Amino acid sequence: MFNAASKLLEVNTLIKEKELRKTAEKKRDQRRAEKPNDEKNQIPGSSRKSPEKLLKPPEKLHKSPEKAHQSPLKEHKSPEKETHLGHTFKQLVTSLDANSKILEQTVNFLRQAQHPINEGIHPASKIQTPHLAEEIHHNSKEKRQEKMVVQLRLTFMKITDIDTVTQQFEAEILVRAKWMEPLLDGKFGVVFDPHTMWVPNLIVLNLDGGFIIDKHCYKVVHNAPGYGAPLVVWLWRFKGFFKENLELAHFPIDVQDLTISLTTERSDEEIDLIEDSSSLSGVNTGTFMDAQEWDIYTHVETYEGKTTLEYASDETHPIFYAQCRVKRKVGYFLWNIVFIVSLITVLTFTTFSIEPSSADRLGVTITLLLTSVTFKLIVKQSLPTISYLTYLDLYVIAALVFLGLTSAQHAIIRYMSMKYTEAEIIQYDNYSIITLLGIFIAFHVIFAIYMRLTVSLL
Repeated sequence: MFNAASKLLEVNTLIKEKELRKTAEKKRDQRRAEKPNDEKNQIPGSSRKSPEKLLKPPEKLHKSPEKAHQSPLKEHKSPEKETHLGHTFKQLVTSLDANSKILEQTVNFLRQAQHPINEGIHPASKIQTPHLAEEIHHNSKEKRQEKMVVQLRLTFMKITDIDTVTQQFEAEILVRAKWMEPLLDGKFGVVFDPHTMWVPNLIVLNLDGGFIIDKHCYKVVHNAPGYGAPLVVWLWRFKGFFKENLELAHFPIDVQDLTISLTTERSDEEIDLIEDSSSLSGVNTGTFMDAQEWDIYTHVETYEGKTTLEYASDETHPIFYAQCRVKRKVGYFLWNIVFIVSLITVLTFTTFSIEPSSADRLGVTITLLLTSVTFKLIVKQSLPTISYLTYLDLYVIAALVFLGLTSAQHAIIRYMSMKYTEAEIIQYDNYSIITLLGIFIAFHVIFAIYMRLTVSLL
């Protein structure tokens, strides 16, 4: 219907131009038809005049009564025709202008219906009260005398993916912001227009790139219980990738906070962002898409802050933080890395079955050491570039150190076998086995206690 109205408007414009062209051609033909008649009337009279008549005074050059009577009639016919044509032309132009205005209004109405500013609200209601909208627009541009308090409620609609290496997560968020607007008091026919009225101008600080989904919806609630003025409710639904500085010191038994940081372009003197006390923020655990690797908690924590770092000015801006919490599932890393590294470490004790004087002991131990280095590289691929060691890093490095000690013991025993007797070498070798076994058991006990104490502090 929108395309048909546009084409109808174009056809109407072409018809108008064609009629104007025809009218101009008619006038041009009439002027050409009148010019030969005037020349015929003037040329015979001038040929009959003698030189003597030309020298007579102007008083004697009067026309005859008949000619004086005929010429006004001839001159009178042309104005009547011109008046009739002009009247017809004016009526035609007036009707075409009226049709053009009607078509323009229809096209504008269809455009507003196709792309409304406020979702869920018919655009006709905005056209019905233009004077009220202009009045509110004029008043909303003035500086507010009081600080506007915006109540926020944030819901994690869907968390799709949590990437540990890039330290970001993908999520779909629904923000509900509401504030009182005294300028709308008693104006029930006005539709809220975010382009002309006051809005909090919220932005997402930790957004990585652009929004995948970005939808807005506004509505005005009159006589809301507990509020002394009309309440403007803004629903903002967006989806994207958000940066998060993951704390990986306890990896792979870590707990992470996924944060959405909302701030505003307005200063702290003009606006205050607080949590909606009537409806708390939440998370939809049923749509959590990364459940194979993480467990998600049901609560959401919110708090407020201020910042000046994101703006090139001395003004402070309020920030609203909303955090949901997830816990990593340790099963994958436990069976694929920790268990295998522990098994490789235990296999070093089998080398003591080889004679101390044999060089095969050292070769087997170094092979196990290189195998453990390979698992260290696998662990590195699962983590970003960080300057501290995680639990898994500590365990793999401890296993490498233990294999290094075992290799050193084999090398020393090999050297001692050339200077001491076989009985003494066997005795020293037994002491080495007991010492290394004690170190292995003590490390695992101490490391388990350390993890228990540090993880309980979360």
